[in-house]
Amino acid sequence: LFLLLVLLFPKVSGAEEFWRAGAASVRITPDAPVWMAGYASRTGPSSGVLHELQATAVVLTDRADRRLAIVSLDLIEIPAALRERLLAVAQQKHGLSPSELLLNVSHTHGGPMVSAKTVADWGADPVWGDRTEDWLGTLVSRVDQLLGQALAGQGPARIRFSRATSPLAMNRRLPTPDGIRLAPNPAGPVDHDVPVLQIAAPDNRLMAVVFGYACHSTTLGGIPLLNGDYVAAARQQLERQHPGMVGVFLGGCGGDQDPVLRGGPEEVEQNGALLAGAVEQALAGSTLQLTPQLAVALESVPLPFAPLPAAAELQARAASPNGFVARHAQMILQNWPDPGDQPPDYQYPVQVIRLGDQLTLVALAGEPMVDYSLQLKTQLGNSEQRPVWVAGYSNLVNAYIPNRRTLQEGGYEGTEAIIYQSLPAPFRPELEDRIKATVQRLSAITRQ
Repeated sequence: LFLLLVLLFPKVSGAEEFWRAGAASVRITPDAPVWMAGYASRTGPSSGVLHELQATAVVLTDRADRRLAIVSLDLIEIPAALRERLLAVAQQKHGLSPSELLLNVSHTHGGPMVSAKTVADWGADPVWGDRTEDWLGTLVSRVDQLLGQALAGQGPARIRFSRATSPLAMNRRLPTPDGIRLAPNPAGPVDHDVPVLQIAAPDNRLMAVVFGYACHSTTLGGIPLLNGDYVAAARQQLERQHPGMVGVFLGGCGGDQDPVLRGGPEEVEQNGALLAGAVEQALAGSTLQLTPQLAVALESVPLPFAPLPAAAELQARAASPNGFVARHAQMILQNWPDPGDQPPDYQYPVQVIRLGDQLTLVALAGEPMVDYSLQLKTQLGNSEQRPVWVAGYSNLVNAYIPNRRTLQEGGYEGTEAIIYQSLPAPFRPELEDRIKATVQRLSAITRQ
């Protein structure tokens, strides 16, 4: 385990104190066709662009010169190799430690594959893996540029928190006599919160808005046009309404959430309007001004895998006519060939951020089930004066993060999806307890 900590500093009386804040946005759309992520049914590369993909960032500095950089990417995932490259750039070029950087993705299913390994695991021609690697170099360079611009552009700012709700999402785990299937479940748990940070200059000019929501970016099906789905539509609508403002999205615990409304570009705009409208409602409502105090704790938590299938079962799967099943079994046999072999624990980053003496922001890796958000907010004492914001899709994003309930129920997110995410086996049920205990511990540390 590793732990990185920035301590809280007491409030100083006197004239109003400001944060320092800067925001920036850069385009990250590939300039040439790429193999797209999100849908196993894809048979060819991208053929055009519906939305320009963006990387956006806001950098916050408190009165004791403690910093936090939030970087949001229009991508489906952050595999370990990409995370390491981005952490290296942030630290070596900009002096930002891992604890001072929050990476998040919108989880758009309309973006490029994010590693050559994933291209290979999905059975696409290796040429598309090479194309992905070429584009990744550009992506890292653009994030370097993004951080530099946001840091250089810092000025005095007030930071306020508010929230609203949006009915955009519905649970997608439907109980049936044959088990859980992927379908709308109106009775399933949801988190309709739209938390919002508004960062404004001393003259109240809006510099940036950080907003969140818990839902898959799957309004569109597997069309061959690069797009940021409803998140890009919402951000564009907000930025048109507030010229000069940068919109920064933080995906929530949406692993088992899909948009109610799905279809084509028109539905994308409608979903974007639902989310943007909720953000506008939060901006216009009552706000909580955050004192310029910052604390961040980051820890890597080992999550254990269930035992691997027997060799005979894996060998049968390796001969399956389903390419995903066969490649997954072959991967296991290659990496853990001996009886009793067990994959090492999955190293899962958990980050807790304290903004002012008021807001707790929990950033969970992967695609967490919505239960994590609902339960952690309750456990951490979410209230109007001490709000709790739980984000998913943060820092390392290449696996669903089920909880005990979803593992017991079965279904796509807990067990079936591992062949698409190249995990050796499902997680053991104790992952939920480990994650929640770590959040509780780090939250207590940031309050010291």
